[in-house]
Amino acid sequence: MNKETQSIVVTLLGGLLISITLSHRFTSYVRPGFAPLLLIGGGILVLVGVVSLVLAIRSDAKDAKDAKKDKARATLTAPAPARHDHDDPAVHGDPHDHDHDKSKAPWLLLLPVLVLLLVAPPALGADAVARNASSQALAGVDVVARESSTSKDGAGGGGGYKFNDGSGSAADSTGSRRTMHFPALPAGDNPPVGMKDLILRALYDADNSVEGVPVTVTGFIAPAGDGYTDGYTVARIVISCCAADANPMQLHIAGDAPFPANTWVDAVVTVVPNTATMDNGYVPTVTVTSMTPVQQPDDPYEH
Repeated sequence: MNKETQSIVVTLLGGLLISITLSHRFTSYVRPGFAPLLLIGGGILVLVGVVSLVLAIRSDAKDAKDAKKDKARATLTAPAPARHDHDDPAVHGDPHDHDHDKSKAPWLLLLPVLVLLLVAPPALGADAVARNASSQALAGVDVVARESSTSKDGAGGGGGYKFNDGSGSAADSTGSRRTMHFPALPAGDNPPVGMKDLILRALYDADNSVEGVPVTVTGFIAPAGDGYTDGYTVARIVISCCAADANPMQLHIAGDAPFPANTWVDAVVTVVPNTATMDNGYVPTVTVTSMTPVQQPDDPYEH
């Protein structure tokens, strides 16, 4: 790969980063907070690519000019050796005259750039849920059994910490199955709640803040989760950094899906108590009051 090709590839890669960031397509791959870094990185790549291309063109022009001068000087100072027509490259061509820098293979590196520019892959959806769904429990974490706890070993008047195997079944001194406390839900009817927040409340909330309370969640239609033989799920993908660490979060709904897979919906749902178990990956069942198709959010993932 010659220097000009390298420079063009670097410039296009930088332009791609800037393009997917300004168009907000980058949220299909990484967290929104990475936008400034992507813009800075893309700008640096474009700058480096353009400067390298200009320097490469100037260098080639200088080399060509110097070679022309050297050839003219050699022609004037040295007699041409005798040669036969069959040795003349001008007549028969030079079998060794080829330029390794003119290979077209490096240009194949541009194909991924063009694909992302013209046909950007969508955010992870129902297929990712079917492939990657696993237990929604927070396995092996220590959580506060009671807000007044003062000791990590259970000593002291507060009841202490209790080891939680992820099932939400660790009992504190009052016999509660739930071992976490959450902020109050937003005021009003059918308050909006994140998918992850709703599932954690359903599994762990010692105050039962979502028991019998209709809430609004946003997600997409996906197949029924493991442990369920009927129904469908409303799901949302949760990422920590990028799509590579995606973790599906699901709510199970009995009956036939009212919309095709990957349709985004706002659903007013109520959690059915004690339906999330080890056998179904701790996916709680919900009843649906209403479900309305919506556009995919600007950020399709939760964090």
